Amino acid sequence: MRDLVLVLNFSDTASRTITRKLRSERVMCRIVPGSVSPEEILEQQPLGLVLACGAAEEMAAQPHAALFDLDMPMLALGRAADMLLRALGGEKEEAAPQGGLMAIEYGAHSLFEGLENGDRMVKNIRPWLLSSSTRSICSCEGIAIGFTHKERPLMGLQLELEQSDMEGSRMLRNFALDICGCTPWWDDDAFVSRAEEEIRRITGDGTAVCAMTGGLDSGVSALLGHRALGDRLKCIFVDTGLLRENEVRDFLSFYKEQLGMNILCIDAKEQFLSALQGVADGAKKRNIIGLTMQKVLTEEKHRLGRYNALITGTSFNDIMFGKGDKRPQLAEDVPLMEPVRDLFKDEIRRIGSYLGIPAEVLSRQPFPGSGLALRIMGEVTEERLNILRVCDRIFREEIKQSGAEKRLWQYFAVLSPLPGDENRSVICLRAVHASEQSMAYAARLPYDVTENTVTRILAEVPGVRRVVYDLTPSSHYAGIEWQ
Repeated sequence: MRDLVLVLNFSDTASRTITRKLRSERVMCRIVPGSVSPEEILEQQPLGLVLACGAAEEMAAQPHAALFDLDMPMLALGRAADMLLRALGGEKEEAAPQGGLMAIEYGAHSLFEGLENGDRMVKNIRPWLLSSSTRSICSCEGIAIGFTHKERPLMGLQLELEQSDMEGSRMLRNFALDICGCTPWWDDDAFVSRAEEEIRRITGDGTAVCAMTGGLDSGVSALLGHRALGDRLKCIFVDTGLLRENEVRDFLSFYKEQLGMNILCIDAKEQFLSALQGVADGAKKRNIIGLTMQKVLTEEKHRLGRYNALITGTSFNDIMFGKGDKRPQLAEDVPLMEPVRDLFKDEIRRIGSYLGIPAEVLSRQPFPGSGLALRIMGEVTEERLNILRVCDRIFREEIKQSGAEKRLWQYFAVLSPLPGDENRSVICLRAVHASEQSMAYAARLPYDVTENTVTRILAEVPGVRRVVYDLTPSSHYAGIEWQ
């Protein structure tokens, strides 16, 4: 086990920010639930813990009662610092919270090595009543906002670390390297080497299987397996008939023909279309597609023969948004390997680039596992799929030609039958700006892009009556889809 810091998640936003900052300092860190047990912590052998929460957020989880009995360095941030102080016998005064640009004074402590006193934006700070076992190490205009235990390496700060926070990055670096004693080893080369070693160790002299979806997460995971095992990795790709135009061809051209990966492509278009016949509700479509995929994989896994391990493309985004345990699986009686489980989407994209995956593959838009089925309002038919594929391709071509794709998170077309005329369709265009931590807002596309798209669709796609543009914001990029 290499040097590791665990980030206890009491706030998704704070945890992601802290993890990115530590990894940018080449410190390996992993996000775990805030309620993680001491036994689970010790099993991972970390050199320190960061308790992550915002300054004005409610705690998303409650810590295990024995967490603060662990004999290792801990740094609690934001509201988590209040929790640590209470566990050490202190309390926060009942006073009106203060915030804004305020003067910060750092005390003599290794956590603040290299930092200078000055103004800093703060949120929701209130005076602390420190216990006899703690002392102040940081203050804000006379208010103690940082403390440490007098004998143990336990520290708390009311400060909230921002994404572009250089001082916060320096604090985390000091904590990990100087207080925890970590060695900065984590980078792309180290990650790839470690992932390949783990795949070889678990698989032994046997074989492994990976179900590829066509997406980046499973693609990078499978490529890591291919580098580690060669032809001893057997991949399955299911053509559901619900993919975008030329997607199956492009996928096989790169992974199978160019990279020489051992891929079994299963043509299951008729099975999926038959299962979706007469179904209009989005939730039912999702359920049917999942069940059908599981059925196809169960039937096909027998053709693979015996294998010793299973590789999946589960990422940290899947874990955070509750998708990690809901994907169809090939087996339950062999070891499961998830090479990119701890990585965010942009980190997976960077690893893919390191592995030599070309930009056109890396920049592929996120695509739902249900494919185009949820982008068709009403029943999914082969005719509607063909119409939507062409319209979606036209829109993507116009976006790419304009150069606007570099500024967009997703852009695609949605098909809806025209009310009163099931044989004619309305095409809705959707293009949004979004990130892991923001709302998704409709993009202000250049007028010639939408005009050219509309002109081409009406001229090239019979059966389309109208083309509209969706301006509706969503609460998160996961809510961009219509169904």
